[in-house]
Amino acid sequence: MRRLLLTLLSPALVFLFLVSRVGADERPAAALRIGAAADLRYALPEAVAAFSRGRADGRIETTYASSGKIYAEILQGAKLDLFLAADREYPERLVEAKMARGEVFVYAHGSVVFWARKEGAVWKAGDALTALRSPDLRRLALANPRVAPYGRAAEEILRRAGLLDELKAKLVFGENVAQAFEFALQGAADACLISRSLALAPPARRAGRFEEFPPESSSSLEQGGVILKDCRRPDLAEAFRDFLLGPDGRELLRRHGL
Repeated sequence: MRRLLLTLLSPALVFLFLVSRVGADERPAAALRIGAAADLRYALPEAVAAFSRGRADGRIETTYASSGKIYAEILQGAKLDLFLAADREYPERLVEAKMARGEVFVYAHGSVVFWARKEGAVWKAGDALTALRSPDLRRLALANPRVAPYGRAAEEILRRAGLLDELKAKLVFGENVAQAFEFALQGAADACLISRSLALAPPARRAGRFEEFPPESSSSLEQGGVILKDCRRPDLAEAFRDFLLGPDGRELLRRHGL
């Protein structure tokens, strides 16, 4: 009787084993998790779509925040595979802390521009530096310089123009450059100092216009990335990095103002 029971159960056990193996083999590969600077909010989805076209080797998930916030979260154990910052400093710190695979790669150069709504009174003043001196400018939004490279770059423009002390009482700070733009877009600020990539995005182009600063009053941001040490998909991370650095990726980023 016992031998008969084992004989009857064996095919069922074999079937369950095979089903479990098939399920394991068909389990989707881990997604590539990217922590990206907020100025990439419009450029990166297009880059991911272009890179993923025709590929079946994994999904890409993106989160956006200030570079300083993402850096702090990585130090605290955030589960990310690739970090695309708005400067080189934060990725280089991770390399120095031995929390990265390989070296920092520069994927783009960005710049700060002055943006305001089309109907805004500040545009009566003319160019960007003149608009900053306009009495109609009551609140000026920028990213928090403590955690956002674009915020520090905006503050440096004001310092070079000799306007930082004069405008301090008018400054309102967003957590990142995208939130600074939202303040100006929604009317919580009369204008903002944001990345050119955000100023060229559809919401900004529909609602307002921007002016660039003369070269002597501003400098470009060297935007760096790094593959993190605990990356689950180094093959996919390296392939996406190579896409960004290649001709197609560079052309795409250029069209987005980078």
